[in-house]
Amino acid sequence: MKKLFAVAIAVSIFSGLYALNLGLGVAYQDVTEDARYLAVKADARVPVLPILDWRAGLLNVALPDGGKAIHFGTSVSSDLLIKFPMPASFQPYLVMGLWFDMGLEDEPLDYTVLKLKAGLGGEMGLGGVNAYLEGGLDKFNWTKDGDPATSQEIYVQIGVLLPVGL
Repeated sequence: MKKLFAVAIAVSIFSGLYALNLGLGVAYQDVTEDARYLAVKADARVPVLPILDWRAGLLNVALPDGGKAIHFGTSVSSDLLIKFPMPASFQPYLVMGLWFDMGLEDEPLDYTVLKLKAGLGGEMGLGGVNAYLEGGLDKFNWTKDGDPATSQEIYVQIGVLLPVGL
């Protein structure tokens, strides 16, 4: 994944002055259940085509009741953002994403998680930074102790994008 991130940075250098955007946001996860919780997220976004961005998660700090989970590193998650160009400063987009996590083979960390994401979002320019609002559905498939399971969560996320001049 580090090679993919290096390629994404190289592509960003050749695609424009502010090709790399660093995002910081707060998500409200699992809004349909009683197990709602906040998560703090940081990511890097690189335009691949004029209507397509690639977003790589750098940090995900989930804060459910009774504990927390911290994921840190390049490509904690990976999303494609399909943008719909608009003449105004507001730009809607579709989100399609993937997240894979695998624990150690020792108890209690013997698990595998595959998360698929689909959603809608919107971004608005506010001077030198952009604000965004995004919502969607996360579908989890996981295996713990050899037992497969599936669940779905609705999420809502708000944050800012900071352009990085290269």
